[in-house]
Amino acid sequence: MNIENLLEKTLTKPQYEAIKILGGQFHKKGTRAFLVGGTIRDLLLEREVSDIDIIVEADPWNLIHKFDPKYPLDMISNSQFNTCKIKILDQAVDLAMARKEIYPASGALPVVTSASIEDDLGRRDFSINALAACINPPNWGEVLDLYRGLEDLQLKHVRILHAGSFKDDPTRIFRCIRYSGRLGFSVEGDTKTQLLNDSTYLAQLSGVRITNELAKVFSEKNANSIFDLMDQFKVLGHIHSGFPKEPEFSERKSLLENIRIPTPEFVFYVLISLIEPNQRLDLIKRLDLGNKLSKFGTDLNRIERLEVNSSRSEIFKQLTEVSEIAISVAESYAPRELRSSLELFVNELKTISLCIGGEDLMAIGIPQGPKIGDILSKILTYMIDSGPQTKSGQIRMAKKFFSDS
Repeated sequence: MNIENLLEKTLTKPQYEAIKILGGQFHKKGTRAFLVGGTIRDLLLEREVSDIDIIVEADPWNLIHKFDPKYPLDMISNSQFNTCKIKILDQAVDLAMARKEIYPASGALPVVTSASIEDDLGRRDFSINALAACINPPNWGEVLDLYRGLEDLQLKHVRILHAGSFKDDPTRIFRCIRYSGRLGFSVEGDTKTQLLNDSTYLAQLSGVRITNELAKVFSEKNANSIFDLMDQFKVLGHIHSGFPKEPEFSERKSLLENIRIPTPEFVFYVLISLIEPNQRLDLIKRLDLGNKLSKFGTDLNRIERLEVNSSRSEIFKQLTEVSEIAISVAESYAPRELRSSLELFVNELKTISLCIGGEDLMAIGIPQGPKIGDILSKILTYMIDSGPQTKSGQIRMAKKFFSDS
């Protein structure tokens, strides 16, 4: 199969020209180069191509320095794993060396060696991503399909290449469900069976890797439906037993959309707010979400422990160290009685403060020492329970507390 016409039809003109130049230059250096993976998948589905991925049967870093100088390019990044990102004709292109991968253990990062394009396609996650199209001029647009990827595109299937795929790399479980939700494809029968059997391997992934995959799920346009699929495939329980389910996740997400929460972390605030208090900090630790979100989880626990008939001073004491975001989030879903306490704290109790200090108390004859701190604390507690006082009122209260002591 040749997709020469599809390349010209689907790619933007700058994309097409950039790929043409790269194919010609790699050919002159005596190496085969191919468009691969999602680039070919999206081309064949006639979807917009946002990423250009090219595999070269050599170290691309060594070759691009030998390109004809009339084709200027910028190096964006370069890694130790024989990959680099360049910009040519203002188009970002990811270049990688064709490689083999051996997984020493389930969930471990692979050991990588150089290989042919045929070997490289064999290490891919799914058949629809194991397609390549040659960009060398003599074979421009020729599709390499070793794993029936074209057939699966027609059948709208997501299918793994071999039975050990999910065991080798359990993050493929997330990707399988993401592609299913994004493309509207079904998970092929044997792949579905393998996914259900191998979900236990998710426990071997680090919290960082799980969080990265969840972030990708949450960034999808139809994240809610993908999250629902994760629930259907019983993936969430293998991450943590307290993971929320649909539709409560999408409902809570809608509730929180008007709160000023940092965008990259928004969904994790949603997630944490849905976890039962006795499991919340454990999940945050499992996903390695960091100190800020750990503080948020602790704050929510403090809020949710607040008893309905708490006094004004008890409300103040419980909430005074709690973040504004935690209060805003809790207000969106808390029962009416707790919401009233939160509103009281935000609108009144939080604004109450002392107008006097130790020097003012010593000026009216109260000796320096622990007694000053005790009196100031009593004045603040009194105001929290009874309402704010002017500076003169606070001085009168200080005299009274001192005389009563």
